[in-house]
Amino acid sequence: MIPEMTGRPRFGRDDVSVFLAVCDAGSFAAAAPRLALTASAVAKAIGRLEARLNVRLFHRTTRRLALTAEAAVYREACRAARNRIDIVEAELALLASEPAGTVRVSLPPLLGAQILAPALYALCDRWSHLRFDISTSTALSDLVGEGIDIAVRVGDLTDLPGVTARRLGIQRVVLCGSRDYFAGRGLPRDVDDLSEHDLIAAVRHGRAAAWQFLTRDGDRQTFDPEPRLLLDGSMLTLAAIRAGRGLGLVPHWLVRDQLAIGELVSVLDDLVADHLPVHAIWITSPVMLPRLRVTIDAIVRASRAAIAERLLV
Repeated sequence: MIPEMTGRPRFGRDDVSVFLAVCDAGSFAAAAPRLALTASAVAKAIGRLEARLNVRLFHRTTRRLALTAEAAVYREACRAARNRIDIVEAELALLASEPAGTVRVSLPPLLGAQILAPALYALCDRWSHLRFDISTSTALSDLVGEGIDIAVRVGDLTDLPGVTARRLGIQRVVLCGSRDYFAGRGLPRDVDDLSEHDLIAAVRHGRAAAWQFLTRDGDRQTFDPEPRLLLDGSMLTLAAIRAGRGLGLVPHWLVRDQLAIGELVSVLDDLVADHLPVHAIWITSPVMLPRLRVTIDAIVRASRAAIAERLLV
């Protein structure tokens, strides 16, 4: 039922709203105050609706209005539609007032799983209507095409029209090998010494990704490793390093504990230059829904905590 309206009508002064108000009030004159209209304006609205539908909606007498059979069917359809509009408007109001709905997030696999995702899980405990759809990728995402609300990526960003980027920190990398490996091979003292070692490289575009170093003069130089092992991902690389298979580049935060206890040994620390920025990216919009705002804030807080713990810099 449409409630009594003494001022501005609930659904506006469209002809369907006028029709429903007349159905509830029983006459044009009784409906008019509820709609803040004159009785004549109410009658004209009903006339327009009848002309559009090409059916008569009311049997009019000098004493009362009675719905036609067609009007009774139309009234129920209109009420169902208005009720659905009520539900949707309430849901939209909730989305605009507090974090609710689903946020689709794309994270880098390791950094996402170990540092960022736990902060998003915690949001679910705080906001009962908030949900996450989290995937992992290292590719620079087409946010619109893939339906992603926010992505976190490690590496330099290209120009991304219509996308906002926020820098979260820098992921340091280290070149390291196992203690047992170095016991038999010795430590490299310079980049040139790497040719005497078994190298483990990441695959990129079907070939070994180049390594970046600084010269002793501070210039940047590119080194193309000739790997014994070409592996996809830091976890495979770390497993091979721990098994004594050679030297490889991995994120510092991933091996910090093993370095601290001497299980792994890093080399050329002052020359390694493969450190990469970490960014959060999302589609630029003049209005940010609360669910996206709290997600970005949680990712930023998790990144700051990682910086404080020296996992990122």
